[in-house]
Amino acid sequence: MCMFNKLSRMSNTTLMVAVTFFANLYFYNHIGTLYLQTRGLSLGQIGSLGSILIISSLLAEVPTGILADKIGRKWSVVIALFIQTAGEYLYLFTNNYWGFALISALAGIGFAFASGAGEALLYDSLPKGDSHALMKKATRLNASAYLICSLIAPLIGGIIVSSLTLTKFKVAILFTAISVTMAFLLSLFFKESKLDYKHLELSPREIFSNGLTYILSNKQLQWIVAILILTDSFTGVLLGLYQPYFVKFSVTPLWIGWSLSLASLLAFLIMSQLPKLEKWLGEKKAFYLMCIFPSLGYLAFATFNNQIAVIMIFIITYASTFTRGPTISALINKQLDKKSRATTLSMIAMLDKLYIGVMSVVFGIMAQYSFRITFLVMGILIFGFSVILRVNKYAHSSI
Repeated sequence: MCMFNKLSRMSNTTLMVAVTFFANLYFYNHIGTLYLQTRGLSLGQIGSLGSILIISSLLAEVPTGILADKIGRKWSVVIALFIQTAGEYLYLFTNNYWGFALISALAGIGFAFASGAGEALLYDSLPKGDSHALMKKATRLNASAYLICSLIAPLIGGIIVSSLTLTKFKVAILFTAISVTMAFLLSLFFKESKLDYKHLELSPREIFSNGLTYILSNKQLQWIVAILILTDSFTGVLLGLYQPYFVKFSVTPLWIGWSLSLASLLAFLIMSQLPKLEKWLGEKKAFYLMCIFPSLGYLAFATFNNQIAVIMIFIITYASTFTRGPTISALINKQLDKKSRATTLSMIAMLDKLYIGVMSVVFGIMAQYSFRITFLVMGILIFGFSVILRVNKYAHSSI
């Protein structure tokens, strides 16, 4: 009862940090491809699972965002975590391609439920004050929770999966399922925002129309969204490609996991120092550096070809891909209307997923022929769009 009372009194920001931690404590993430191969899937089939996830997420993005604005942000997040929890237990027992395809489709729907609603719930729950600064602080805390679990999970997972056997894979997946279950239970204690939007005042058509109008009529928002999408640092693509790339250089399974842990630790340390970096360089220069730096990492991947170098480059590059998130999230939310915030965020996420989905397929095909060319193209794209979109100027006129 005491624990129940404590959870009931927690702020949404604190609860979101806890939920983020447990929902992302994946003890098998660093060897996910190897597990699926153990289950009999080919690399082509494994690649298609990512496409299924993205397609289902795209199809569900706007409907789930509309639903979030109608039934409430809290319950959309709860539904998302329930789907994620069910998916993890299914993942533990599934042993064929179509089962994993179903899990990927469910995961996409779950991501769609959470993508707009979670951020909107967090923003609308902020105390009175400078919403831009408060959102950046809240997003940093949330990102730090993600990075801490990304540090812990591969370390423990590397010990659990000391050999590539099905039994050890399943132990890691079971621990992950238990952790996600904890996140789902914690999400039940979220409190719906008391702000002056009301879920039943607007029809779904009106909510959708408001979100679309904001994107099409706000040039500042359009430019910020373009920066969000076109300078994406391809974190997910890197996480998928580094495993086979490390195998190419004979990196052991233990170090595949520990490299991810070290990268997450570095990312956490960088995130904790971002306010000082922004104060030292100024927000405009700091944000420009955050967008540009991952491209330099990918270009380094394309240049160096020894084991120690690729491990070090991966650690630095992966860590740098998280840095721009808090700033760009605050920039976007500053432009949105609270009545349709979740819907508009979902529409933006849909556009972002479309770009990532297309480029993930392109990079996957390219990597079959040459990892180095793939990383080279990734670096050129990020660098080029950062320059073309003037990320150090236009977006920050609203800061």
